[in-house]
Amino acid sequence: MRGAGLRTPRAPVRIWVETLKRIAPVLSNSDANDVVLFGSQAMSIYTRRALASKDLDLLVPGITIRVLEDLCDEFTDAAGKRPVYDFTVGQYSGRRYPVGHIYLRHGSGYPLVVEFFQTFLGFESRRLTPFLRFKQKWGINIQVFSPEAIIGTRLSFRPPERVTKFNAVRLSRFIRTLGKSVDWLVVNSFLDAFQLRAVAVENIEELRAKRISIPGSSNVLAAATSDQDRSEG
Repeated sequence: MRGAGLRTPRAPVRIWVETLKRIAPVLSNSDANDVVLFGSQAMSIYTRRALASKDLDLLVPGITIRVLEDLCDEFTDAAGKRPVYDFTVGQYSGRRYPVGHIYLRHGSGYPLVVEFFQTFLGFESRRLTPFLRFKQKWGINIQVFSPEAIIGTRLSFRPPERVTKFNAVRLSRFIRTLGKSVDWLVVNSFLDAFQLRAVAVENIEELRAKRISIPGSSNVLAAATSDQDRSEG
């Protein structure tokens, strides 16, 4: 267990990009070939400067223990040491939530956890279809969350941590980079599709109480107020 106040260091961009490049062909040659990149790494797809990260988040509906074993074989061939992995089936708001992890340590010493989500928050991946894009970057053609889905996801982190000041700064910078191209109607549609509006509103209000403002987040609050007015009417 890490000491109080110590955090897992974020691996430099090149490390998680190299890892993604190694994972992609293994998955494409398996039954788990429908892959979506999300998390902070998805933000990096849309920005000139990619972000360091302590993990790599992939939505892989077909992920199984067999596929995790194949990926561990690939990493063993590359590093000479077999990584540890696990596969658990928990719950997210009462919905079945299978997740696999591979725990890596790069030769430079940085740790990196690769997370393979079989569902998105317990919902089947096909519900995400309107919120996905195919993008080409780092020599990889990969499916990724749309900017609006990224914003919606990062506004709706659950308690107890919620949206930290660090993540708020990252998200604000991302939104400013996108500028007027952000479609807040789509952000709201995403929040509604995955039952995230309530927690997003709570997070925005909590941040405002701390004098932290997320650009454009008033559009989420306005939509919530409008929905409430209609229900009361």
